[in-house]
Amino acid sequence: MTRPILVGVDGSEPALGAVGWAAAEASRRGCGLLLLTAFAMPPAEAAFTLSAEEVRRGVDDVLDTARQRVRDTRNDVSAERAAVLDSPVKALLNRAPQAALVVVGLRGRGGVPGMKVGSVAYRVAAHSPAPVVVVGPEPREADERLIVTGDDGSPHGRRALATAFEEAALRGARVHVVRAWRPVNLPAPAVVGTSEEEQLEHDLAPLRAEHPDVQVDARVLEEHPVTALADAAQGAGLLVIGARGRHGFPRAALGSTAHGLLHSAPCPLMIVHAS
Repeated sequence: MTRPILVGVDGSEPALGAVGWAAAEASRRGCGLLLLTAFAMPPAEAAFTLSAEEVRRGVDDVLDTARQRVRDTRNDVSAERAAVLDSPVKALLNRAPQAALVVVGLRGRGGVPGMKVGSVAYRVAAHSPAPVVVVGPEPREADERLIVTGDDGSPHGRRALATAFEEAALRGARVHVVRAWRPVNLPAPAVVGTSEEEQLEHDLAPLRAEHPDVQVDARVLEEHPVTALADAAQGAGLLVIGARGRHGFPRAALGSTAHGLLHSAPCPLMIVHAS
């Protein structure tokens, strides 16, 4: 049975943008959606002003609006709905093992003003066993047939690279691969650059063989990875990265590149864990 795409919804416009993106992706994959909203019990003082019926109606309104966005985007996609009495992070992570993808908006209606990335998006991306796509308010004049990814040789990076090729094969898209490194005080930095190019080609060889129809553009850049990838992803349909890189702290859920791109990615960002 094909696993659905899990989408977190809370009635906010960013969440509805995530629903629209997920509907288009589900249509490409030939799978359904599971629209999930999670809510906590209202505070004690609200118990005197909100009836159980009003709470239920509010939850139904959130799910009805999300389902209508699915119909407006792709009327060939089926969408189931679920409401859970729990925190949004726990609710999404509990369902993530059964999902093909988890899709969330960059920030929801409960976000802290001034913060670009909401806590739900960050924590789900950090801990989900399924790939997570964070959809921001970027303009939709994107080239859906361009997928950008990074290569750094780490286990998470290799998984992201393979996922980018899989997405490209699904979409009939091309892949732009960036291997970014920051020059250090070495006698011959050009030698380092050459070794990075060789490693990039080594990492790409099996994927080129597995996906011969996918057009690939690969570059090595002497630049910070966050800057290089954000620049490369301007106008792209999707940016795919690993949760952590080769220089990150082993116990960190998200590395500095993933953290930076959550704040600066100009297109939907897919974060992939090695396992």
